[in-house]
Amino acid sequence: MPTTTTSRWKTLAVLAVSVSLATTLGACSSGSGSTSSSAAEVSGTGTLEGDGGLLQVFMPSTSNVYLKAAADSLTAQGEELGYEVQIVENDFDQTEQDQQVQEFLASGDEASAFLFWPASAAAATNSIRQLSRVAPVIQWNQAIQPDAEDFVAAYAGVSDTGIGIEAGDNALAALEEAQAAGTTFDGEGDKPNLLEIRFTAGYAAGDDREAAFAAETGDAFNVLAVEPTPTVDAQGGFTAASQVIPQYLDEGIDFIYAHSNDVANGVVQALEQNGLQPGVDVIVITGTSSGDLTNLRSGKIYSAVLQSPVIEGQLVVRTAAQFLATGETQDGEYTLPVDEATPELTVEAPHRETFMMNPQVTAENIDTLQVWDRTFAELN
Repeated sequence: MPTTTTSRWKTLAVLAVSVSLATTLGACSSGSGSTSSSAAEVSGTGTLEGDGGLLQVFMPSTSNVYLKAAADSLTAQGEELGYEVQIVENDFDQTEQDQQVQEFLASGDEASAFLFWPASAAAATNSIRQLSRVAPVIQWNQAIQPDAEDFVAAYAGVSDTGIGIEAGDNALAALEEAQAAGTTFDGEGDKPNLLEIRFTAGYAAGDDREAAFAAETGDAFNVLAVEPTPTVDAQGGFTAASQVIPQYLDEGIDFIYAHSNDVANGVVQALEQNGLQPGVDVIVITGTSSGDLTNLRSGKIYSAVLQSPVIEGQLVVRTAAQFLATGETQDGEYTLPVDEATPELTVEAPHRETFMMNPQVTAENIDTLQVWDRTFAELN
């Protein structure tokens, strides 16, 4: 970014800090009554080269396997384009992330762009607004909320709605196969009973995946319960499933929809501890294909959906580079095709929202699927 532009961001940073010092930390949420102006405009540099500029990343903890892979990919792509990358993590806690934003603003440090993964998108708007006065905010992983629209330059990453739709299609395909094989189900009218093990309550990704799955499957399943996980990993899946499965053993459980393969690994363990055979007694459908793949390969998990953290990390940096190069976005949404080769990065405006591809992953195609010059194993 040219020196003149960077200096302007620094000047605005001082203003942002002055405003923020007048507010309490408790006001750092989308419910704030602030009437601040929209994000400042950016003049395109005309180049994809970072020239040592800082990409400041705010994201939840990389103790999660998905986030660690995304952070590593993001860092590698940023450095390849000549940017410095700095990552600040929170423990999936919006209050903590808000505090980290305030600390950065108070430091007076300059940034070319902020790559912002909200801990809670619904409560992050005030932080996004303040960052947008300093440098463009490229939001990733969590969908842009309506009250943050004016402060986010572009979105890149997963479509949790897309993940939920694909998972719903996979569940319907599994149901059709089971019916064709003569399987009978435990619900009233031979409708299959389904449990949903969703991401942590209040986590926007979980909200979108739950709603999209429900819309896609309609009344095909009798939903017994939707149980949130305490953490978005295998241990969280095991904890949630261990609590809810015993409650419905007498009614019969035919399907379980877990929001990620990682969470589903814990579900598989809980099913087996309750005397049920995943893949035989219970069909397990998952969203994100993160985590250990043993159960997917063995058929204990019927299907997952490719949500590559490697591509997501790469994509958010590519989107930031294109926005900084052009200073603008193309209207509308764009979902990436399932390209085997990595597409060339060009100096053109990114779409307002760019979503990753979401193909189905099963035991049958896990070793042959290739996207962006990587095998499935390399994508996770």
